[in-house]
Amino acid sequence: MTSDFGKLYKRSTAPTMSATDRKKTHVLLVESDAQIRQTMRQSLHGLAYENISEAADHAAAIQKFEERHVTHVIFEAKQTKIPAKEFLRRAFEMDPKLIAIPTSYEPTIDDVFDLLIMGAKGYVVKPFTAESLDDAIIMATKGEPISDSILNAKNRNEALSALVLSAVDKLATILRQAKKFDTAKHEVPAKVMTLKRSVDIARTFAKGGPVVLRDTLVDMLIDRSEGPATRLGRYRQRLEKRKARKEEEAQLSGETEIIEHDELEDQKEEQSKNETSEALKSTETVAT
Repeated sequence: MTSDFGKLYKRSTAPTMSATDRKKTHVLLVESDAQIRQTMRQSLHGLAYENISEAADHAAAIQKFEERHVTHVIFEAKQTKIPAKEFLRRAFEMDPKLIAIPTSYEPTIDDVFDLLIMGAKGYVVKPFTAESLDDAIIMATKGEPISDSILNAKNRNEALSALVLSAVDKLATILRQAKKFDTAKHEVPAKVMTLKRSVDIARTFAKGGPVVLRDTLVDMLIDRSEGPATRLGRYRQRLEKRKARKEEEAQLSGETEIIEHDELEDQKEEQSKNETSEALKSTETVAT
């Protein structure tokens, strides 16, 4: 299983934006530094994004929304004339489908994570490169949205851990399906990139650092393994019921077909559990 994942991971590539996609994209840059704004515009032109507007602050950007249709807004996470959160709230009121990407030199200080919870689809760390800028736009446009589980978590590290575990589950599922269906194989690269993105977000915004995040992740895994409300807990419960049923059936009828059938089901369950475990182990590989 590990070698299979390794082959799929090496083949994987990030989602892409076609030339047509780029022509349809209209980006609004919200940046108070004129030099950075000009550099960002030049980078976007070099990446074949043709429709670009600018605003020196968030208030001016709101006016831009009223003047023309914008598909993407790349904006400062710090406050200008209005707070960044207020700007994002008003922007989504005007266009719920807007793809918003905050920028920051220090994303942990500028509350970028709070903007992600509000609906931002990614972030750009300054100083940026053309590649990092393009990657951010592509993943925000083509990548999977951040899981709603972050909205229900008790604290930030639980939200980040839930984000990573959700990506692991999805990857494990698609890897299992890829063994049987060619169509599923095509989805593997996107799931790998979603996992990588989730790990990057978790490492960037972990409260207390990576060690605290790791401990939270371990605690959540332990909780998931206990009780019938979890996948592993349900598996253990089914295993105990099948064992009792096999013994009773064997004693009453002497038939072995039921036992063989249930043993096959047990093997499938065990394989599924192992695949999920292997996908989780791959998180370290993806993160590096």
